[in-house]
Amino acid sequence: MTMPWSAKCDTYDVAVSTVPLADDTGGTLSLTLRYPHEGKAKAVVIFCHGLGSSGAAYGGLAEAWVKQGYVVIQPTFADSIFEVARAFPELGLDPQDEDLVLWARKPSAIWQKMFQILHDPDYWLDRIRIVNVVMDQLPDLLQRAFAPAAGLPLAIAGHSFGAYTAQLLAGVEIDLPDGPRNFRDDRFAAALVLSGQGRDQQGLRDGSWDDMTGPVLTVTGKQDGGAKGQDWHWKCEPFDLAPSGGKVLAVLGDANHYLGGMTPEGVTVPHQFEALSMVTTAFLDAYVRQRASARNWLALVEDRIGNCPVVFSRK
Repeated sequence: MTMPWSAKCDTYDVAVSTVPLADDTGGTLSLTLRYPHEGKAKAVVIFCHGLGSSGAAYGGLAEAWVKQGYVVIQPTFADSIFEVARAFPELGLDPQDEDLVLWARKPSAIWQKMFQILHDPDYWLDRIRIVNVVMDQLPDLLQRAFAPAAGLPLAIAGHSFGAYTAQLLAGVEIDLPDGPRNFRDDRFAAALVLSGQGRDQQGLRDGSWDDMTGPVLTVTGKQDGGAKGQDWHWKCEPFDLAPSGGKVLAVLGDANHYLGGMTPEGVTVPHQFEALSMVTTAFLDAYVRQRASARNWLALVEDRIGNCPVVFSRK
């Protein structure tokens, strides 16, 4: 008998390490690894942080996955506010100040710089480069942290700017100054797009999603919006405009950009965050670990996940 899927069907203790990785530019990348302590890893998720955040953030969501057997690798990108503080001393920011994580509440000059970074193709491409560095060194990276089983399946995931990165690696085509490009990486079995982007921003346009043929989970909330004032319907476009096949959309009630409180910038809303944890874990189990029970659970969702009302679609 196949038991019904549950987000608590496995439970592993969580181990956390900070691991240096040689960069192809001659520097060193700092990665946060979260993985099952003394447990057999089932799969790997590379998680890309949002604009201004860092690889040390999103611990609650990452650990929800780790407890179910996932290794979560979190790079820090050049748009992290701590890296921006180092790169642009004229902003007057202390890169050692942990409160910089709340940069969105800071003066308008910081907002202007971060908005500029968000729309700078060099930063888009550098994120792709860093994920490729991680992927190219993945076997050695995992071996240094623990002894995993060979051939672990992979997923790419991200929030906000990180969701943009995940979309590109899932096959979304964008327009760059030198023409259209596609960064699809077939090593990823699935993608998670948490508060992602739609058309007419960051090179996205009609037809951008035509080659995003693999499984993708898109999550937003009715109080979520884009950097240019777009509403939550725009956040659904990665689902609406992608071809059918393994596509899932979850709109978590009145959740805002932080989807129940993934990072310190957002207020924690327990029923929204629990729903986020459940639907992301179910999707990973269904399309990365290929668990039929998790697919059955996704097929049964209607208008609620736990105590959270949802608009839920599949295609």
